[in-house]
Amino acid sequence: MTQVRNAIAAGSLVLALVTVAWAGGAATGRFLSDPVARWEPDGRTMTLIESFEYIDANERSWHVPSGVRVDGASIPPLFWSLIGGPFDGQYRNASIIHDYYCDNRQRRWEDVHRVFYEAMLTSGVSKSKASLMYKAVERFGPRWDEPQVDPKCLRPDGSFNFDACTENSDPTPSPAQMPRLAKDDLMHFADDMQGSADPADLAKLRELAETID
Repeated sequence: MTQVRNAIAAGSLVLALVTVAWAGGAATGRFLSDPVARWEPDGRTMTLIESFEYIDANERSWHVPSGVRVDGASIPPLFWSLIGGPFDGQYRNASIIHDYYCDNRQRRWEDVHRVFYEAMLTSGVSKSKASLMYKAVERFGPRWDEPQVDPKCLRPDGSFNFDACTENSDPTPSPAQMPRLAKDDLMHFADDMQGSADPADLAKLRELAETID
């Protein structure tokens, strides 16, 4: 009987660990540090004073070098009202990663938007809110052509030299394109998210849609 109880306890522990590692059905990674940055006089832009890095669930490094400026522009401004702002609270770390990689466009836009979702979960954002913001950037955020990247830089072990990989990548990435965000588009988006997003958030989106000409 004792062995049975021990086996059940061990199984419960494994299940708990799996549940933590797969928050909301998505594996999450880890931030290697907290961002160290300063606000610029415009009150919206942040400049990283130290490098910042996220390791995703596949052990792929998402490194942001020091000196980089981020402003949250990779998240459609209309959706800022749902989170208070791109650098507020639990969204800050994920927004820094997302902003930088949307700006340099050295990785696939699908991967960049997906890591935004994963990083939000890592930061403690609820699955429903993280899913809503992920779908928002996936549908209305920036997109670009397939990047030309040094194959050695695709290794998922996080040990590659970031600076060398950047130098070996396409120095002129394709321009980012922002999908259309019209009233009907936003209404359809809210309908699509029905059942998975917070009803209050969807109600706010529908109110915002009415303000779009």
